Amino acid sequence: MPKNLSPARLRALSVGLLAAGLGLLAVLVGRGGPAAAGGLLAAALALLVVMVWRLSQRLEAAQARLAQDWQLTNDAFDAVPAAVVLFDAQDRLLLCNADFRQLYAPMAAALQPGARFESLLREALARGLVPEAAGREDAWLSERLASRRQARGQAPQPLLRQMADGRWRRIVETPLPDGRLLAHSLDVTDLLHQQQALDAARQAAELSAARLQDAIEALPAGFELYDAQDRLVMTNSVMRAMYPLISDLAERSSDPPRFEEVVRTNHARGGLPHLPDEAALQAWLAQRRAERSTQGGGLLATHVVQQADGRWIRSHERRTREGGVVGVRLDLTDVETQRRRADAARQAAEQAQQRLADAIEALPDGLLLLDADDCVVAFNSRYLEIYAISAPAVRLGARFEDIVRHGLAHGQFPQAAGRQEAWLAERLSAHRHPRGPVVQELPGNRWVRIDERRTRDGGVAGVRTDITELVRREQTLSRLNVQLGSMNSELSQLSDTDPLTGLANRRHFDRRLASELDRANRHAMPLALLLFDVDHFKAYNDRHGHLAGDRCLQQVAAVLRRNAGRPSDLVARWGGEEFAMLLPYCSAEDARQQARRCLDALDALALPHGASPLAGHVTLSAGLAQAGAGTAAGRDPDGVAIVQAADAALYRAKQAGRHCVVG
Repeated sequence: MPKNLSPARLRALSVGLLAAGLGLLAVLVGRGGPAAAGGLLAAALALLVVMVWRLSQRLEAAQARLAQDWQLTNDAFDAVPAAVVLFDAQDRLLLCNADFRQLYAPMAAALQPGARFESLLREALARGLVPEAAGREDAWLSERLASRRQARGQAPQPLLRQMADGRWRRIVETPLPDGRLLAHSLDVTDLLHQQQALDAARQAAELSAARLQDAIEALPAGFELYDAQDRLVMTNSVMRAMYPLISDLAERSSDPPRFEEVVRTNHARGGLPHLPDEAALQAWLAQRRAERSTQGGGLLATHVVQQADGRWIRSHERRTREGGVVGVRLDLTDVETQRRRADAARQAAEQAQQRLADAIEALPDGLLLLDADDCVVAFNSRYLEIYAISAPAVRLGARFEDIVRHGLAHGQFPQAAGRQEAWLAERLSAHRHPRGPVVQELPGNRWVRIDERRTRDGGVAGVRTDITELVRREQTLSRLNVQLGSMNSELSQLSDTDPLTGLANRRHFDRRLASELDRANRHAMPLALLLFDVDHFKAYNDRHGHLAGDRCLQQVAAVLRRNAGRPSDLVARWGGEEFAMLLPYCSAEDARQQARRCLDALDALALPHGASPLAGHVTLSAGLAQAGAGTAAGRDPDGVAIVQAADAALYRAKQAGRHCVVG
């Protein structure tokens, strides 16, 4: 019996032998009779039993070998590292391996031989094992069955499916010659993720390269890149426009030119005018080779070169990490032109500054120039000579107030004695709001005229003129006049003195006013006039009597005389309860302060005035006027205008409520 005899063939063979034995028995019975037939029958049956027993032994052995082979086949099938399933020609399940059953574990009960493929699909859909079909199950089923039918008639086409656990399987359905369909699927999740990561990286690299190209092209500067073999591999449009004579070299992508070829071609085409001959070119190339051969990163070289068309180009070169060279070219034509113009302008400014400094130094007067922040920007040596005490504080950048305070602290301003802060406030106010010349006294009976003007940039330019000799001559003349007046005092006493107050009378005042106006006009010196009026004096007489009124006027005159301390000052009785004070060499601000001191001194005296609506004591009102060069003095030789101005100011003081200074 053949070794590969199947159980079915063994059963068929046993039946055939039995039938043959019965046929033989019938023949024997027909030939020899019953006796012979009985013996033959017994022998035949014995032979048949032996044959059947042997066949059954063979059958059991064959079944055992078949079971063993089947188990080995199943073990090998289950050991395949992929999900494998076999369907017959009618698309019924024949067998599947362990990986397939594990893949579809929720529907294990349905994975029985004979189950139809469509039924298995519906079971998988019902259990949610096909995520891609969610929401369109019927349509997906139709599409899958159609692709299944198509798969039986053509070469295998892989399918990519995502499973319920989120992992991905690659499915291949292979038709067999007998109509069966063998399908297998592999877990390609990691491979797919790697592919996705690779695709993302490739896309990112492509995007980065595109962005880099766009960025290079968008640069407002020329860009060039040489590889490690010193070949030109990239330029932008700005670079090509900068070097039109060699722009064709940048387009040689198949055979990129080397750096030395680029330089030599540019030189041959007239693009390097600063290299007039071959020797200069060789020397420059040697220098450039040395610079470009520098190892490591960082800046290799920077050059500024004028092109043939007159443009100035600055180049910056750096070594790349792979050994190439990247260069950036900037068009500095406008910058270079502006720089040259700036250099010329700076030289001109320096020359002008030097000329100004020389002119300032040559001035016979002291000059101090301050900026808008009131800080020193220029001064000459004459200024330091005039203000020798303040000289240590005078330097560039010093504040004017600090310089004045230094002089105050060291006794430079006699007029400030006893009232330093008040004098400083007055001086700074006059400095910040200049309104004309100011006469300033210095130690040793020295005198300076200050002329300050605002500059166009908000600063102050001040000139100091030494008028000591002029003032001293005037002082001498005044003393002589005083002496002459003293000698003639008795003669002029009756005609020039007010008998009640002892002050100068109106006639004396008129003469003195005319002479002071003439002097102020000739020497461009200021002259101030104060007119005082005793407030509500008629009411005082009515309340206290005329004798008390005379005593009141005498006390007022004494107050005014005490506050006119300079020899050149004149206090006169103007008429009735009015008084005049003539102040030569006095600015309007100084005169105003003196008038205020007179009012304060009378307030301090506190003469009772029982009829005054202002206060319980006698008070004064004052009107101020000033004359000087180019003002009232020049057009008012008789003093009419200045007197009218002072009288008008006094009237305004009365209108303002009295007991104040106006003008």
